[in-house]
Formats: sequence, C-alpha cells, structure tokens
Amino acid sequence: MQRLLTFKHRSEEEEVKDAGLVIDYDEIARKGTMSKEEVSISKWFGIYSSRHPGSHMARVVIPGGQITSSQARLLARAAEQFAQGKLCVTTRQAIQLHWLKTPSLADLLRMIEEEGMSTFHGCGDVTRNVTACPLAETCRYRRLNVRPHAKEIAEYLTSCRDLDNLPRKFKITLSGCGAGCAQPFINCVGIVGVQRAKAGGGEESGFKVIIGGGMGWKAFVGQELFSFVPPEKIKYVCRAVGLLFRDHGDRYDRSKSRLKFVVHRLGIPACREIVLAFLKQEGHGIDDLESAPIAESGVAFPERPLTEEDPVGTDGRVTVRAIIPKGELDHHAMRRLAQLSEIYGDKRIYTTNRQNIELHGVLPAHVADAKAEIRKLGFGTDGNFGIRDIVPCVGTTYCPLAVSRTRDMYDLLMDVVRQPKYDAIAKKVLINITGCPNSCSPFRIADIGLRGMRIREELGSAEGYEIRIGGTHDAFGRKVGEFKKEDCPAVITKVLDTFMAIRQGEETLAECVRRTGFGL
Repeated sequence: MQRLLTFKHRSEEEEVKDAGLVIDYDEIARKGTMSKEEVSISKWFGIYSSRHPGSHMARVVIPGGQITSSQARLLARAAEQFAQGKLCVTTRQAIQLHWLKTPSLADLLRMIEEEGMSTFHGCGDVTRNVTACPLAETCRYRRLNVRPHAKEIAEYLTSCRDLDNLPRKFKITLSGCGAGCAQPFINCVGIVGVQRAKAGGGEESGFKVIIGGGMGWKAFVGQELFSFVPPEKIKYVCRAVGLLFRDHGDRYDRSKSRLKFVVHRLGIPACREIVLAFLKQEGHGIDDLESAPIAESGVAFPERPLTEEDPVGTDGRVTVRAIIPKGELDHHAMRRLAQLSEIYGDKRIYTTNRQNIELHGVLPAHVADAKAEIRKLGFGTDGNFGIRDIVPCVGTTYCPLAVSRTRDMYDLLMDVVRQPKYDAIAKKVLINITGCPNSCSPFRIADIGLRGMRIREELGSAEGYEIRIGGTHDAFGRKVGEFKKEDCPAVITKVLDTFMAIRQGEETLAECVRRTGFGL
C-alpha cells in the first residue's frame, strides 16, 4: 500500500532548535556523556562529535584570520593539554582542536576565553567564521583593507540573537579586489572591494556584494546583488541577507536549505527587493546602494596575486609564509611561530584559506633569517598558492562524514608534484582534495580538484575520487572522470604532462582548459 504524503515534516534539527539552544558543559562533564540533542546543540558552540567514539572537535573562530602572539600561545597550550598536542588550520581560517574528551570540554572553553577567543558559532546554523584576504592590510592591489570589516561583521552578526537559528550555515568572506583571493563566488555572501571615480573628482572605495555561492552536493557560483555598497553599510547589508535567508530558507529538507537554493529559487531581483525592504525596515538608507554596473578605476591586478613569493606590501614590509603540510602543526611549532612573529613581524600570525600561516610586517633585511627559522620547524617557506601547496580536508582521519583518506592522497600526489620536471608550472596549478561532497577543501575551484567517493566493485566498493580540472575562484572545473585511489596519481601525471606539452606562454592550467575547451 502506498502512503499518501500530503504534508511536510520539519527536519529533526529544527525540532531540536525549537526546544532551545542552551547547553551546560559542566553538567555534561559530570555525567560524562552527551545526549543526541546535546550533540546537535553543541554545534552552535563550535563542538562537533568526531568519528572516534568519545572524541570531539572544537573549532575556534578567527575572524579575518588574525591571531595575536599571545592567543597563539594559548591555543598551543590548549592543544597540548586537551588535543594530543595538535592544531589544524582550516580552509576558512579557523583553528580546530581534535581528540577532545567529553569531560574536558568546559575547561577547554574557559581556557580559550582567557585571550578573548571563542568557539561560539564555530559550527551550527549560524554565521560562521568570517574570512578575509590574507594580505588585506598591505596588498598593492587592494581597494581597501577588508580585515577590519571582517571583524566588525563577525562581531555584529554574532551578537544578533535573531540570527542564531538560520536554516543552515551562513558563510561570509571579504576580498580586497577582484582577484578574489578570499573565494567570494563560493560563499553565501562574497564581498569584494571596488574603486571608482567620484562625480565631483577623486576616488571612492566600497564593496561589490555577491550572494548565493556554495559547494556541497549541488554547487552554485554566486551572483551579484549590489555593484556598490558604502563601507559603513556593509555589515547592515550582511544582516539583511541573513534575514532573507532566515525567512526564506527551507527548514524541511536540509539538503536544500542553504542560501544558494534561496537565490536559485527566487532569483537575484527578488532577493534584492527583500534585502532592501529589511534595510529600510531597520532604518538604513538605501539610496547609496547600487545594482547597475560601475566602472572600476583601481590598479590592475594579476589573476593570482598570492603566487608572489615574499610579497612586499605598501608599507615596505614583507609577508613570510609557513607552508603547513596537511594544515596540521604541533603545539611546539605554534609557540615558535608566535615567538617569531614577535622577533620579526607584527606580533600576530595570520591563517589562510590554504591552511597555511603567515608572518606579516617583516623588514626586508630580516626575511632570510625568519625563513631559516621557519624551515627549522619543518615547514616550507616558498611555493604558496602553487602546485606543491596541496590542500586536503581532514578526511577520514577525523571527520565522520568523509569517505576517503585525503591525507593519504596528499602523500601520493606530493610524490608526483615534487618531480623537478614540474618546476616550470609550479605557480600555474592548484590542487585541492576533499573527502566528501561537502567540499571543505573546495575541489571545484582548483586547477585540479579531487572529491572522495566510493566506487562500486563486484563485491563491495573501493575508495576513489572524482577528478575535475580547470576551476578558478569564480568558475567550476570540468569533470574528467571517477578513478580508484591507486589510479589517481597516474591520471594527475597525465594531466600535468599534457598541460606542459600544450600550454601557451604563462597560462595557468585553468586558462589552458578554457582555451582548449577541455582539450587536455
């Protein structure tokens, strides 16, 4: 007999949220376990259950990717005491601590608060960590410094209790120019610095706003909502987009509840009208928000500014990178990086969306010494944003959703890309590896992207990967095929060798794919 389903069921997560988002970790420590509902609510406080029974992950939010040296030392102490001495840098510039035990969660949360840090809104159906260009303050191509705006947006939206219960996660990122180093087209809200000539003479800077991007099982490239927003209004626009999402997102089918589906369903014109209505409702003028195209007057920027080694900023100082293999470092290394930031830099360390760490404000005369000290820690200092700067998500090492061992694939591919013959294309290829369709390492926007999957065999299944090539920050790569894990290095080798044989000039792999029409 076929049941007649004439009504919708709200998702279980919505029922849990309706009951209240309050949790007592001291009580949880006393009883030693979490209920199913407490596991769900914990996401709002930055705590995820791991694939290892009895273990958890905590995600410390790092708005704009900037940490003081004292905060870095505290994170190192927390890792040493609670997380088997390890810290992970995420592709959204946060810091994750794994192997946490249930009774220690309250003590961990209290510890990180000592330096003004928090895991609040690290996970859950809320505004997630707000990210920014790593070179925000001093990049020669920036229209304006976006890092203060990232911090202000994060603080403002996190304080909005009426945005604590969104249909799903809400991701915001800020780029200083159209090069899109902060990946604006794959976020719920992508904010891009723009510059134009003023009618009365001079220049003015503001923001272009893109909404509706996202990865996951159904991916969308973001679309432009506003062509110009004055800097002082950008946090209010972000809130209005959040209200659009809150009121129009799907609360029945979580697989279709992200903002990208709202934009796809309603269209940009309707979304714009709703956002403008919320702004007017809350007393913000809208006459200076523009949607018609504007003429950019800022300096020309390269397609991939981050490939520059040891970039010199507008302050005359240098950014020195530490390339963190697999995005994971131990507490000793974190302490030393904090110390090096005080010796050579601006007493801060910076996380990037390629899971690396940077020192800013290094005097040119001190660059060689700073890089030598970083290399003593076992980290490379050259090759950022290049073929040997591979980004894997944690995969089945920690994540309960992953289906592949991404870190094993990282090792296999590093054996390929370290070959000297690829030195000529070292700055022309980016490789991302993700362990499931959630795309925590955004495989669709890399020159070569691998997405973990299971491949059916006669008996059972084998670990495999979907491989795509030709992705950029604002366009998805094209699918090459699905391959077993052990065959992937040979496929990647063939792609790279063919690229080297047919490339023209200084084009990237993505440019070559666009030119040839997938002719690799």
